[in-house]
Amino acid sequence: MSAWVELGDRTWVRRYAEYDVNIGLVVGSAGALVIDTRGTPAEGEELLAHIREITDAPIRWIVNTHAHFDHVFGNPAFKDATSYAQENTAAAVAETVAIDNTFAVAKVIELGDRRVEVLHLGNGHTDGDVVVVVPDVDVFFAGDLIEESAPPSYGEDSYPLEWADTVDRLIGLLSATAKVVPGHGAVVDAEFVRDQNGDIGTVANTISGLHHNGTSLEDALAHTDDWPWPQAHLEQAVRRGYAALGAPRRPTLPLLGLAKDE
Repeated sequence: MSAWVELGDRTWVRRYAEYDVNIGLVVGSAGALVIDTRGTPAEGEELLAHIREITDAPIRWIVNTHAHFDHVFGNPAFKDATSYAQENTAAAVAETVAIDNTFAVAKVIELGDRRVEVLHLGNGHTDGDVVVVVPDVDVFFAGDLIEESAPPSYGEDSYPLEWADTVDRLIGLLSATAKVVPGHGAVVDAEFVRDQNGDIGTVANTISGLHHNGTSLEDALAHTDDWPWPQAHLEQAVRRGYAALGAPRRPTLPLLGLAKDE
């Protein structure tokens, strides 16, 4: 387990061994905001104790970057905080964790002498991914839209054909000196995000190309060329992509230039 790392004025990240997840903390004159809360109430309580190692500011806000348990199930430890999530995330966890405030596209949270911007840039890892921006220090908490210690995770709720476009919107916000906190792994820069998004785009283009050529789902799942990551890691990417595109059509040759028999 690592210690808190200050990325800029009163803006920290802590990387936990459990699931290699990153947790963010931003403190303003009116209180502290926590970005993701780990995977269980007990882990949330431990996080709360770790926060108290560096600040006694009241923890007034939580932002959950998406609905997966390792980012949201620690919420109950923060009983006095108001939680925020994109509306699809809130719906996905409603049976387990209550979210106080939801939004569709964007939310600004005022911390007193500074603000945090929460942006839903589109579908990708899930349909509720948000990027948490701390503008005054040029820090972006990207959740699992970006991963450093493993390839991006394509699960049963991912959107492989839309993911690259969503990260393109993130890239449009990044300066050359921006610090990007992935959902898992080390802090990265804009160049890393661009490079990873090239691979995410390759996955989308390969799936679309196989489908366009009439490749069956079964053959697409067995396809071994062109992927930037191991084939086994991309099974759900292929399945989700084909589900979005529908059944592939059998390729046909155009009947052009053929004389009609008389």
